[in-house]
Amino acid sequence: MLAATLTRGSRSGALAASKNLSLARSAVQKTATRSCGLVAAVDNVWSPSPSTTSSNAAILHDINVLRQTTSRIVHRGPDGQKLTRGSMSTGGYGKWAMGHQRLAIVDPNSRTADMPFRYDFHSSGKNMSGDSKVVNLAANGEIYNHKELYAELVNEHGWKIDRGSQSDCEVIGHAYACLGPEEAVKRLDGMFAFVVFEEGDEATGKAPRAFAARDPVGIKPLYYAKTADGCGYAFASELKSLVGHVDTSTVKQVPPGHYWTPETGLVCYYNPDWLRKDDFAPWEEGKAPSIDEVREGFNAAVSKRMMADVDYGFFLSGGVDSCIVSQVLMPRYRAETGDDRPIPAFTVGMENSPDVMAARAMVDALGGERHVDHRQRVFTPEEVFNLIPKIIFHMETYETELIRSAIPNWLLAERAGADVKMVLTGEGADELFAGYLYFMDAENPRQIQNELRRIYGMLGDINLHRTDRMTMAHALEARVPFLDTKFTEMAMSVDPALKIVDKEAVQTNSPGREKTYLRNMFEGPNENGHSIPRPVLWRAKAMQCEGVGEDWVSMLQRKVAAEVTDAEMDNAHITYPLNTPHTKEELYYRRIFEDHYAGMAHVVNAWEGGCRAGGAAWESDAYTRTGLNNVGVLSHSLQEPVSHSLQEPIAARGFSTSTNARRSFSSFARTGVSSGRRQFSSVSLAVDEAVQSATSCGFDEHEGWLTAGGDDRNLVKKETGTNKYHCAPRPIEDGQIFRGSCTCNVPTKRGYGASQVLFDKLKAASDLDEALQNVFDDQRKRIAETLDLPDGCEVIICPSGSDAEYLPIAIARVLQPETQTGRKIVNIVTQLREIGAGSAPSAAGKFFSDYAPLIGKVPDGLASLNGFHEDEVCEISIPARTPDGAVVDASAEASKLAEEALENGSYPIIHGVFGGKTGLIDAVMPGSTAGGEHSLGVVDACQGRFSLDELKGWLEQDSIVLFTASKFYQAPPFCGAVIVPKAIAEKLKNSPPPGPKDMFSETGLGAFVTDKEVPECMESWKPLLKKGNANNIGLALRWEAGLAAMEALSNTADDKRVKAVDDWAVEVRDFASAQPELDPCYVERSIVSLRLVNGDGWLNMEQLRDVYRWVSLDLSSHLPNEDIDIISTRCFIGQPVDVSESHAILRIALGADSLESYIQDRDTTIREDQITVQKLAAIARNFETLMQSGI
Repeated sequence: MLAATLTRGSRSGALAASKNLSLARSAVQKTATRSCGLVAAVDNVWSPSPSTTSSNAAILHDINVLRQTTSRIVHRGPDGQKLTRGSMSTGGYGKWAMGHQRLAIVDPNSRTADMPFRYDFHSSGKNMSGDSKVVNLAANGEIYNHKELYAELVNEHGWKIDRGSQSDCEVIGHAYACLGPEEAVKRLDGMFAFVVFEEGDEATGKAPRAFAARDPVGIKPLYYAKTADGCGYAFASELKSLVGHVDTSTVKQVPPGHYWTPETGLVCYYNPDWLRKDDFAPWEEGKAPSIDEVREGFNAAVSKRMMADVDYGFFLSGGVDSCIVSQVLMPRYRAETGDDRPIPAFTVGMENSPDVMAARAMVDALGGERHVDHRQRVFTPEEVFNLIPKIIFHMETYETELIRSAIPNWLLAERAGADVKMVLTGEGADELFAGYLYFMDAENPRQIQNELRRIYGMLGDINLHRTDRMTMAHALEARVPFLDTKFTEMAMSVDPALKIVDKEAVQTNSPGREKTYLRNMFEGPNENGHSIPRPVLWRAKAMQCEGVGEDWVSMLQRKVAAEVTDAEMDNAHITYPLNTPHTKEELYYRRIFEDHYAGMAHVVNAWEGGCRAGGAAWESDAYTRTGLNNVGVLSHSLQEPVSHSLQEPIAARGFSTSTNARRSFSSFARTGVSSGRRQFSSVSLAVDEAVQSATSCGFDEHEGWLTAGGDDRNLVKKETGTNKYHCAPRPIEDGQIFRGSCTCNVPTKRGYGASQVLFDKLKAASDLDEALQNVFDDQRKRIAETLDLPDGCEVIICPSGSDAEYLPIAIARVLQPETQTGRKIVNIVTQLREIGAGSAPSAAGKFFSDYAPLIGKVPDGLASLNGFHEDEVCEISIPARTPDGAVVDASAEASKLAEEALENGSYPIIHGVFGGKTGLIDAVMPGSTAGGEHSLGVVDACQGRFSLDELKGWLEQDSIVLFTASKFYQAPPFCGAVIVPKAIAEKLKNSPPPGPKDMFSETGLGAFVTDKEVPECMESWKPLLKKGNANNIGLALRWEAGLAAMEALSNTADDKRVKAVDDWAVEVRDFASAQPELDPCYVERSIVSLRLVNGDGWLNMEQLRDVYRWVSLDLSSHLPNEDIDIISTRCFIGQPVDVSESHAILRIALGADSLESYIQDRDTTIREDQITVQKLAAIARNFETLMQSGI
């Protein structure tokens, strides 16, 4: 019978005082907060060697040490501490000690319920054998069948000893004495961990006994080890109470469903058929329970866990599991307590997160505030980072997935612990009903059943570990009705074919998705007529670290990664040879764990492969080491649209993922499908990092997104507020000069305004996928129009010129199918060191950066893109110059290499560069032979410094043209395109996609382009590329900025542009020649390259890197003798190029914006160039002074 009285309201002041007093007892506890826990130790009196039977461990001999050690877990039970000690025999031989912290939930006001219990049982019961038994017990947990079990002892086994209290745990001692320990533990129904020391009697020859056990699932923890001197054993609810007392190498946990004795070691007592037998299949014999029977089994499990004499509530995450618990609990709570006051429900999350919004809807469905007192803990990402060390101290693990979910769980438990002592939770349903998204990749029902058995076996190390530690850290007990052993057996007897997950249903939040059997079971109303809202009932499974806010995990990972150096990561395998961290996040957590629990790393049982799905029998990319791959599937229609100030830092916001009208652009990193409408999911960690890096430096949201969807070159550095090229994602200020279009551009005012307009339009779009598709279609069309492309030519949009290099390789596979069966592609690249540093590795099919636009961090150890293997693609680079700086005839060399490749049975791709870093142009721009059937010609025109007639000539010879708007046309970094001539476009249109298929995976082309960026002629490629969950917003914004310049300049006749460029170059060359410190050594169209004098020679590459940086700074305080108007002007020019062994050069490059300015206002524009040249000359004159200044 359940207790009839519930005490409501906050904890008493007396309890708070007790907690404060307990906190003062131990220096260790100062790092904790305030939780029922046990500590025990005993001499090894069972050892055959007399020298190892008596331990000198202080915990056995010093009551103060025992007190301090027990106080380390005061947070588990602040309602009382009790310490007991004694001898293991009547003659005083062998010592034992126990300490206990009590969290009083049943019979809370009785001091007789305080443990450790000491029983002096006289002869009674079948195992007493006429002898007395002195039994000492310390236990942690709740025994739900304590009344029924005691009645069984009395009625069926003749037990005649009365209970001394109403404590549910007291029955453990009675059952131990009556039935014997091995049988007693099998009769307990509940969550528990306990230690028993039974004293011996020398007079009768009765031997002492020690017995420790843990519940079948592992809801409550228990560890044991040998004392430091090896002569005793120590036990504790948490590792922190073993620190300093034991040999750390001997520390073990008592596994779920096991008991331990010194004679037998660990013994499994809970091993039911469904868990033990591979061929368990009652459904094949017609013995599976009906859905109604399973439902009633769960109802009973909930009722059983309402046993309490104190106030309690429930966790309401907003997930279907906790909503089911609440739906079942509510009518029973009213009926069994007679209490009409609302029951507390607790929710945690960021504002408008999937969990928070679903929980609010569930509260409304349960009758609103009349029936449910909904207490929410809404947090921001910043406030939780500093909690991580404290959380790991309490969690006693470094398992990454576990720690992520523990952080919001800490906040939830903290909020609930202030008001109640016990909560019901929805833990465990996923392990019974195939609730994780990776189950959609399972191949058959037997795989599902076996996988459920596997992850059920990990519950005590993962989910339940987190639940226990985080709740008990706040003196809060969590009860888990889904993991009731009787209900578990029923659930695992259900035909696993009913648990198969349909992928399409996952995308549409509809029946057939994960846990459909469970959802169907509770689709109808409860006894009060209350139903779970359909968007909640059919929402996706979200681990708590995901459901509290879709962007939250990636923010956390960025934060912790910043705390770990590359050197630490490189040495991780040396520092931590066991369970070596694979990511900076993992290393950060491990480092904190080792600070507290050195030598105990072996105790942690981590997921195989670093994530929950890693040990499954099938392959799935649903989860990785970094978390859920597509968090967009978590979004649902209950989330609200949110509009934020563009100036508001992204990390300070809760992120909306609504498909409705206005939203913060932060939501555009998320995509999925909900109720038939598009949603948003993270395309990459790089997107989050780029936006976060920019906004943390004071740039607004639009400016942050201008840097997103590229590689590491796009990132704004916190130290400088600029990217690696010293460029910021906003226009230069008035009075500053920009002549760096050959390297990297800041946005022009025109381009910035155009991208801002697009930003606002996309932000207001109701369907981002459709909006982005329309944007890229429009941009391809406008590129074709401004470049006057012949009919039939097509445009592929890509993140940069380096990324563009992958596409000719893929196209070659279509044009020359034999390459798929062994014909090697030989990719001949010219002008090495004059082209971008990423071009050569890209031409070999390799990643050129640690980050890729659509996946973020490239997996460690992955050199080549999937489908671009070294045995299939060979890159040969031809340098632009000889060591003395002379130009190499790269075209002639490339032609020879192409002939050799054909003779060897290979397929050549031949490059020609039309404008390298110094403007250098190869003698020949190669065409494709036979429409690309025998060879493919590629013109690298990424600098964009060509005439329309030149472009037309290349396309007429079937050359693939690589082009960017982020050089001459001054789009912010970077935005590229591949122009496909008509003949090749037609072949692509009429051909299947190239193989192998993994070429299009997330670590292949899918890391760089989505289905939206490829044209109609590549329609067959689109199904293989990322679709709805891949939106490269940043690329669209950058192309919009570039097109603004292209379209503005298209109004100027081609011949007028060419003449203006030539005139400008002559003027700048002549002015530079007049400076004795400068030598305009190369002049190619709109790029003037300068050597800077250094004594009798020239400044080298390393020295020019300093000059490149200094010219962008105000140097007036360092060079007071120079013209202040010159030296204070910030000038942005092209980065240095290493052209020979003797010297390097810097570049002044005209861009589209400055060209238009030159045509309209020559004097003002050329004056800017004069200032730039004069500043460079001044720097050269004062080079040593500036070096010594340390600037």
